[in-house]
Amino acid sequence: MAALSMSAASISFGRNVADARALRVSAPTVNAVVPRQSLKTEAMVKIRFTRLGRIRSPFYRIIAIDSRKRRDGAPLEELGWYDPIKKQSNLNAPAIKAWLAKGAQPSETVGALLRKSLIIEK
Repeated sequence: MAALSMSAASISFGRNVADARALRVSAPTVNAVVPRQSLKTEAMVKIRFTRLGRIRSPFYRIIAIDSRKRRDGAPLEELGWYDPIKKQSNLNAPAIKAWLAKGAQPSETVGALLRKSLIIEK
């Protein structure tokens, strides 16, 4: 009986080996997932107003700031001020020209103020 069970065990083992030989290991397909390089986004710097003053008495600072930040966010640099009630302004022209040379974009209102004060050309 022991011999019979021994031969049955070897027969089943033989079948498993035969089935294992039938399996093929295939090379990865061409459509394999390839990791992409991470995308880098660079923030644009804007030259725009930040509002100060009281209710119905506005006063604006001209600042250089990341374009994704809110209106009254922390500036990269303060470049001057504008008082629309008295129509007065104080601009740091060398600093504004330096930011423009680096690629900063002025807002429409600040651009008009800079053209009026001859810091940028039309």
